[in-house]
Amino acid sequence: MVMDKKRMIVWQALSWPSTVVHTHTVDKGINGYGLAVGKTDRDIPFAIEYDMELTIGWDIKEVSIKSLLDDRFIKLVRKSKQWYDSSDKHLTEFDGVELVDISISPFTNTLPIRRLKFDGEKTQKVDVIYFDENKFSLSRLQQIYSKVSEQTYRYEDIILPDFVSDITVDDEGLVTDFPKMFKRI
Repeated sequence: MVMDKKRMIVWQALSWPSTVVHTHTVDKGINGYGLAVGKTDRDIPFAIEYDMELTIGWDIKEVSIKSLLDDRFIKLVRKSKQWYDSSDKHLTEFDGVELVDISISPFTNTLPIRRLKFDGEKTQKVDVIYFDENKFSLSRLQQIYSKVSEQTYRYEDIILPDFVSDITVDDEGLVTDFPKMFKRI
C-alpha cells in the first residue's frame, strides 16, 4: 500500500542565478511539479514550469515544460516505449528512451537513481531526452551513472567528459546536493 505524501523542496543553482521550487507528491503515482526562475549559464532569463507524471515505480507517463515568459510549451506522452508530442505526433527519435532530464531541475537526476539497478559500483550508460533551457528544445543524449554508496551516485557527462559529480540523495532518492550544479536549501 502506498501512503499519500506531499513535500516541497527548494534547490539553488550553484553555477548560475536560479532557484527551483519543486512539489513532490506520492499517492497512486508520483507527480513532480516545479517552477524554476533565473538566468541560464548563457545569461538568458527564464521562468519555466514543469510537470511530470510518473507511475509508483518511477516510469514516466507524461512530461510538460512551459515557459512563463512567452508561449513556448513542450509536452511528451509516453505510450509503451514510444513518445508523442501534444499533437499526438510520434517522436521516433526518442523511441526506446525511458528517462527525461530537465536541465533546470535536479529532480530529473532522481529518475535514473530510482530506476536503475546498480550492481555494486558498476557504471551504467543511459539514454535520456534532454531539455536544453537555452534553446527550449529536446535532444537525445547519453549520461553515465554509478553507485558510490547508498546515498551517493556518480554522474558523468558524455558530452563534457571532464564533468563528473557525486550526487547526494536523501532516503527517498531525491537530490540534496549536486556539486557544481544544485544544492537543496
